[in-house]
Amino acid sequence: MRFASWNIAGGHTFSKSLEDGISYDGENLDYFIDELKKANADIIVLQESHTPIDEREISQGKIIADALGFSLAGNHPYMNPSHIKPGNQLSLAVMSRYPVVETSFHKVPNPHLTIMRPNGDVWKTYDYGLLNCVLNMEGTPINITDGHLVPLHYFKRDFAEPEFQPVRDDIENFFQTLSEQPTIVGCDFNYNDIQKLFPQIFENDLYRETFTGEETTPGRGQQDHILISKNWNIIKTEIRKVHADHLLCLADVELT
Repeated sequence: MRFASWNIAGGHTFSKSLEDGISYDGENLDYFIDELKKANADIIVLQESHTPIDEREISQGKIIADALGFSLAGNHPYMNPSHIKPGNQLSLAVMSRYPVVETSFHKVPNPHLTIMRPNGDVWKTYDYGLLNCVLNMEGTPINITDGHLVPLHYFKRDFAEPEFQPVRDDIENFFQTLSEQPTIVGCDFNYNDIQKLFPQIFENDLYRETFTGEETTPGRGQQDHILISKNWNIIKTEIRKVHADHLLCLADVELT
């Protein structure tokens, strides 16, 4: 089974500096759809997919899933407005070739930080979280978890600071609960060394990273991670270069 995880920045390509977090090219959702078609994954999790605030408009998750012939297993806004395109909310989207059993959202504690950006905009941390979808994979229920954590580097903070221990504990406990059945996590953690942040989930091989040390955000290292519970074997991984601020992460895995 091939699993794909990708932060698509609201369907905007990217060719500039990451430092301001807003210098995107124009929206080109067809480009992202074409790249996902070429990836030929069975399950896809997206971060920073756009959901219009106007409920009469269709979410990007639904548009992409329909274009690929997938079921949209879940689409959940982060509860914050997009910094990329007005009138939208950043969202998590999960799409699958396998039937959907149930979907739930786990809200991560908000550290409530505020900072003024170089262009004068005031940014604050909103309610981020983890979208979990239970899928029926040929008779076996599996957890597929999609996540995007607060980009604390933009607030000049480090997620490993003691102040954020309650946030780390909450995430760690959630992942431990999910591991009771086969689980795959695709997440933009906005952090390189997540074993430093969540040591308990890597104890006794509870979870493994499918790849480490690969640059997934040009110039900023490995911000994106794919984790698998001990029920899976890793066949191969690929970090595919694309015209976006995050690279397309792929992992081929099989149930043990």
